[in-house]
Amino acid sequence: MKKFLILLIGLFLVQNCSIARDYTKIQMKELKHAQKYGTTQIRTQDFSIAKPTVNKNLKDPHILKCGDYEIVNNAEYKAKLKEDEQQYKVFEKNLKKVKLSNYNAQAYGNDYYKVYRIAEKIIRANRLDYQTWRIGVTRASDIVNAYSISGNYINLNTSTIDTFIDNDNALAFIIGHEIAHLLLGHQKRTAPTLKRMERQRKLSDKGSVASTIFYVTLKSKYRIDSKNMEFAADIEGAKLAAKAGYDMTLAKDALVFFNSIDSESDFRSTHPSNPKRIENYNQNTKYIPTEEYKEWGKYNIMNTPVLNVTASSDRKSIVISASGDKTNPAQYYHTESPQELLLRFAYTSYLNMEFDKSLEYFEKYFNMNNNNAAAYLYASYAADEQYKKTQQDKYKNIAVEYITKAKELDPKNKYIKEQAKALK
Repeated sequence: MKKFLILLIGLFLVQNCSIARDYTKIQMKELKHAQKYGTTQIRTQDFSIAKPTVNKNLKDPHILKCGDYEIVNNAEYKAKLKEDEQQYKVFEKNLKKVKLSNYNAQAYGNDYYKVYRIAEKIIRANRLDYQTWRIGVTRASDIVNAYSISGNYINLNTSTIDTFIDNDNALAFIIGHEIAHLLLGHQKRTAPTLKRMERQRKLSDKGSVASTIFYVTLKSKYRIDSKNMEFAADIEGAKLAAKAGYDMTLAKDALVFFNSIDSESDFRSTHPSNPKRIENYNQNTKYIPTEEYKEWGKYNIMNTPVLNVTASSDRKSIVISASGDKTNPAQYYHTESPQELLLRFAYTSYLNMEFDKSLEYFEKYFNMNNNNAAAYLYASYAADEQYKKTQQDKYKNIAVEYITKAKELDPKNKYIKEQAKALK
């Protein structure tokens, strides 16, 4: 006991004596932690999308399209935008008059007007104007957040708007992401699973071992599905924003910012980690034909009126009204079919000079649709380029096979004739 007391006294004296410490070592150790957790390195990290090498000699007669649109006259388009701007000014004045009270604090009318302009452009560019949309702005300074719920309702808080106040591209991506959740039916898809989970949880609480196991299994599947849905909403949201003419590289600043403040994600989370979201974004956006989508969006905006905006009856959100245009419902937004997705990937892989990948996607596409002459032409282009790259005769034979099929489908097409002649 005596030895124990002496030891305690010794420890007390050591803790209370003034001992010189090497604080430089502490600083060095702390800076090692900063390499992992510090926001500066993460925020300034190069997350740019790798730009593929452009081959100016790559054949692209622009007859393979990833959408139903026509190129608009630039002068006429500018005139339309100028005309639209007059209507926007009226809406801006009206919105700033209305007192929109969200919960216990009032968001500014110009916040609503800002999100209206971005959302309205996305809605028109993607022909989502067949239905009404609601957007709320919650006044909150503590967290950057946005969400969507059934009834075409999207909510952003003021922190999100303030964080990206000078980057409409990032705000367009965030709004596009939330719209994408609604368009892809994610809430409808998860609702049955959540109901089953709740039922099994209640039975588990009553002591059912089988229900406990079933609940854990359902919850695990729900988390995996939720992560995949987040990946899908990121890319669908990027596509929506791209059609509205927003810059995909600048839009990604939203993901980079979220990564800088929360780079890790617990395996129990319903969201994937931010580094994985950035990786998913990089891999998929290079297969979005941004210039073509931009032209598609311009065509849609050219052929739709400015969408009316009013304060909702609850004075917590704004309502962007449907256009009421019933002339051509076939041009309204629809999610890509497997055929359309394969064709887009095949075409953009070719433009990215990933010829082997392009041929892989074209082959899968032809298993679904063997009546697209333009697709066979581009598949022939890809095979010919792969032959030039590898000097393997099988690719030359594939190029001839595809152009022969294209000629059967469209014998008068001049580009098909030129490719067939070049391969002789």
